[in-house]
This record gives sequence, C-alpha cells and structure tokens, in this order.
Amino acid sequence: MAIANAQMWFYFVLVIGVVTLNVFIFLPYISVLFLALVFAIIFNPVHERILSWSGGKRALSALLTVFIVLAVIVGPLSFFGTLLFQEASDLYDSVINSGNGNIIESLKPFRAFIEAISPGISSSQAEIDIAKYVRNALSGLLDHMTVIFSGAAKIVFGLFLMLLALFYFFKDGKKFVATLIDLSPLADSSDRKIAEKVVLAVNSVVRGHIVIGVLQGLMTGIGFAIFGVPSPVIWGFVAAIASLVPTIGTSLVLLPAVVFLFVTGSVGAGIGLIIWGVFAVGLIDNLLGPILIERGIKIHPFLILLSALGGLALFGPVGFLAGPVILSLLFALLDIYPAVARQ
Repeated sequence: MAIANAQMWFYFVLVIGVVTLNVFIFLPYISVLFLALVFAIIFNPVHERILSWSGGKRALSALLTVFIVLAVIVGPLSFFGTLLFQEASDLYDSVINSGNGNIIESLKPFRAFIEAISPGISSSQAEIDIAKYVRNALSGLLDHMTVIFSGAAKIVFGLFLMLLALFYFFKDGKKFVATLIDLSPLADSSDRKIAEKVVLAVNSVVRGHIVIGVLQGLMTGIGFAIFGVPSPVIWGFVAAIASLVPTIGTSLVLLPAVVFLFVTGSVGAGIGLIIWGVFAVGLIDNLLGPILIERGIKIHPFLILLSALGGLALFGPVGFLAGPVILSLLFALLDIYPAVARQ
C-alpha cells in the first residue's frame, strides 16, 4: 500500500513537472494560439458550410476558411494597425522634437474656452498640463504598438503560426474537444455544456461588443478624416475602446471633436460631424447589435470595458480581445456550476 501511494505521488509530481515545462515552452506562443482559437470559434459556422459544400473534405474546407479569415480579418487589421502605428509615431516625434510647442500651438483656439470653464486656472498652465498628458498618452500607445511592430520577420512568423494553428483548429477541432472531454474528470455532459457555453459566450462578447466597437471606431476615424479633425486613425482607435463605455460610448470622443471644430471656426464641419456621429456611428449599435449579439450569457458592458482595459495592461494589444474572452469564460463556468454541483 505504501509503495503504491509513493508511486502515485511520484507520478503526480512527474506530471506537474512536465506540464510546467510545457507551459514555459508554449508560453511565447500563447497569444498566437489564443487568437487562432477565437477566430476558429467565430468562423466555425462558415467552416461548417464550406465543409458541407465540399462534401466533407476537412483539409480543403479548413484551408478555404483560413483564406476567408485572412481576407476578412487579418488583412484589414494589419493595414489599419500599420496606419495607427505610423500616425502615432509621427505625432510623437513631432511632440518630442518641439517640446510642448506644437501641442500648445494647436490648443490656442481653446484658450478662451479653457478660461471660461476654469476661471481659477490660467489657460497657459492648462495648455502645458494637457501637452504633458498628450505626450504620456502617445508614449503609452507606442509602447503597446511597438510590441506588434518591433520586427517584420517576427510579425510574419507569428502570422504564419496563427494561420497554421487556425487551419488545424478547423480541421481537427472536434477531435481536440473530444480528447479534452475524455481527459476531464467531469461528466461528459458537463464538459459539453462548458464547451457550448464557452462558444456562445465568445461569440456574444466578440461579435456583440468587440466587432461593434471596431466598426464604430472605424466610422469615427473616417468621419474625423472627412471633417478635418487631426489624427483620425488614433482617435478612431480611442473611439473603439470608448464604445465599450456603457451609455456614453463613442460620444466621449465625438463631442470633444465637435467642440474643437466649432471653437476653431469650422462650424459647417462641426455640424457635419454631429450628423455623421448620429447616423453613421450611433446607429451601428442599434442596427447590428441585435444581429451580432448571441442570446445566452449576458455580461454588463462596464465589465466588458474593465476586462478590455485590464487585458491591454496585462497582455498588451492582444489583451483588448483576450480580456473580454477570459471574462466570458468565467461567466460560462459560473453559468453551468449548478449542474456540476448536482452531480
């Protein structure tokens, strides 16, 4: 009996040690695998349709679906990510090379506005403080973006690995899930419920909040470019994050831009941006929300916002997606807890 216990303990210690080593081995590629898994969940309905059309040829169906993901998601995100990085770099270089000069110069039209809303604060001091905040914000943005754009070879290699992982998730995803169900100590019915809830939660959060936020950020950036607001790509990115704020959303970015246009004398452009914000940006949530958001696990938008910001701080740029998905996983597990507790 003692020998059997010793053997069992030795086995568990050995397993823990090997699992720990494997975690460190795969750790550099966690972001790649995570993105591939999320895209596999979101595009699984497309893959199933292609699989039916191809007569059950899993490899061909997986390959075609990967090309669709590449065309619909990866290509546009890479393009706009490059624009964002370039615009932020140019603006940051301009600020650093001229100190506060450029920012303060651009803030001069707000001098009367600053003095009106803050009588006790000198406009020059307010301008200097805002200039400092702008530099700090741009520095933080560049720190996150540099992680992605630090080397072309690293980007290409990471993209190749993600697409390769995505191919195998499509091709052998059901086998992976079946293997995990067999290894899990929970009842198979509970494991399947967990898998179903995770898929439903990921679709709800990513399609219902992240996609709408990205679309609203894109339309905001386009509106800023049309009506002459500086740095439209950067503000579009900020608007995508702001869209997660409950009730207020992209108005956090649109309203200051409208004020900027009015204060600088561009009244027509300001009115045009108001109309653009109401119809092109504001209606996205109302029109696409019911279509994209899956019925099932509901997570408060404020928690989505906190998870996105916390994910950015913890994981870098991929955390904007990872934070809400991890939060949805928690809610999925809590949702099936009563069923597991009864077993």
